[in-house]
Amino acid sequence: MTTPGTRPQLLPPIPPAVRFVLFGLVIGGLVYGMSAFGEAPGKKPIAEVVAPTETVVPSLDRTILALAHDGTREERLLLEAEPLRHLLAKAIDVGPTVAAALGMPEAPVPVATLRSEIASYRGRWLFYEGKLEQLSGPREGHPIRDYGIHEATVRLPDGEAVLAAFSFKPDAAITVGSWVRIEGFLLKLVDTTYPSEIQSAPFLIGRAIQRDYPDWPPVTAIDPELLGKVDDSSYWPGDLMWHTIEEDQTEPLWHLGAYARDSAKQRALADWRRVGTLNGHEQHQKLLDGKIARGTPMRVFGTLIRRKTIAAPANPAGIKFWTEALVQVREYGGTVVPIWVPQRVRELPDHVSLEVRGFYYRWYAFETLTNQRRKAPLFVAADLDVYELEVDRTMQSIGIWLGGGVVLFMLLVWWVQRSSAQSSLQHARDMDARRRRRREQQQAKQQP
Repeated sequence: MTTPGTRPQLLPPIPPAVRFVLFGLVIGGLVYGMSAFGEAPGKKPIAEVVAPTETVVPSLDRTILALAHDGTREERLLLEAEPLRHLLAKAIDVGPTVAAALGMPEAPVPVATLRSEIASYRGRWLFYEGKLEQLSGPREGHPIRDYGIHEATVRLPDGEAVLAAFSFKPDAAITVGSWVRIEGFLLKLVDTTYPSEIQSAPFLIGRAIQRDYPDWPPVTAIDPELLGKVDDSSYWPGDLMWHTIEEDQTEPLWHLGAYARDSAKQRALADWRRVGTLNGHEQHQKLLDGKIARGTPMRVFGTLIRRKTIAAPANPAGIKFWTEALVQVREYGGTVVPIWVPQRVRELPDHVSLEVRGFYYRWYAFETLTNQRRKAPLFVAADLDVYELEVDRTMQSIGIWLGGGVVLFMLLVWWVQRSSAQSSLQHARDMDARRRRRREQQQAKQQP
């Protein structure tokens, strides 16, 4: 029941504690809504990923290496058999992945540096590129049956010479005068007198001699004809679809890797925002039907599951390292998608969310931890970009509406509180006036 002359209250008075609770609920709802709208994709990794491969690094016997001496010319003219055989046996299984794990330098170590610091570099895996000057072998003495010892002399661009011994027969295309690459464990410094006189040249013990290539100019356009040579139509183990990054070192991959690297500055972030994303609703069937051309740009949102870096073999694109990243893409059914990057990628946190700006290359087949066969589209990208949540126009509109709603709600609470306070004050004044009138009436009756 209301007192005459007072305004009826719409809501009962709200205590201060309740006001704080209501305000906290509103702010909490606003924060939750913003995080729900802006949650990065691929946040929860799945357990069924590509089965990991362990990189086994050969261990050298320093006692045997200590038998190699190169302090005098007489010692440099002598080639100790036991250290040579030991390193030949250890180097035969060193491929690009193992070479990277061994800490191979990104650039050739100057020969002058090796001469002055031979003790610290002995047993290190090194590489050099140059013109093949001499090639001989095979000769007997290899520690592994059915292998022979091949030897080569390579003249470097600066005029220095490097010698190498290796196990595999050179490719028929490698002849004297070819541009080649040699890798191997550094055994010692050697001198030769025949067929040419060489002094204090590094002697590497490796696996094979590789053909090298003249460097390409920057690749700024896709060659559809070259990428059209990629045949990933067969799902049988051993075919291209199953080739790892070490096995698929071919001209199409070098071309796409060089294009991703050399054209990275041609597209700004705003340009990439207009490029389509990999998802299971629109892109999967098009990929299966071959309606998406190789080299098509695409954004891949996901969580970094695992990565590894290998040393790149000789190639005309000037690629020194490859990084293989496995990214779990929630919008693609949680499938793990491989990304190949033509460089050594910087350190990233575990399970970081990525926005990969890559180019479609081919299908990639693999076995999961549960021994199930899967295939996924493979992309080549210039780098692994961390996903950064940005508030676009839609989120700004949502924020404005939510903010406006909060402001209106707070104004309503303030208006109700103000009205309640005014009503209470008026009621108190009315009660005081009534009491005064009653006292005045009582005093008037008591007077004679």
